[in-house]
Amino acid sequence: MKNKFVKLLAISAVIFGSVSCKDEVAAIGQKAPNIAAYDLQGKEVKLDDWQGTRLLTFWSETCGRCVAELKEFEKLAEANPNKVQLIAINVDGDKMDTKAMVTKRQLTLPIIKDQLKITAERYQLIGTPTSFVISPEGNIQAKYEGAIPATDLDKLFKG
Repeated sequence: MKNKFVKLLAISAVIFGSVSCKDEVAAIGQKAPNIAAYDLQGKEVKLDDWQGTRLLTFWSETCGRCVAELKEFEKLAEANPNKVQLIAINVDGDKMDTKAMVTKRQLTLPIIKDQLKITAERYQLIGTPTSFVISPEGNIQAKYEGAIPATDLDKLFKG
């Protein structure tokens, strides 16, 4: 009797787990997972808040390459307006004063705080910087772990 109960419980757990919640995960060629984060004014944001091709980049304030890349993205976007929508997702949580850093560095691109790291989990973030190119249809076209190569940036912003 006890074995039957344990088997039934195990089967129920598997069925319930597969039906109850579908985990969103990032995969090239697939629909991009939604963002579960807030902007610096505390407003909830969604990926659909931006239209067209989007460059979603995960960054940390303690990552010098990340901050340099954000400035590089801004310059490319200014030189090539309406080509790519930039979305910078900070993964530092509450431990850093992101607003102060953004002001100090004079960043103008949309900065999002992933305080609970739900978005980072959906995008299977391992480290920063990590960036995703998302098509106007909402599909992931490319993933970059580390800095995006200059040739790829040129294609994205100028091509």
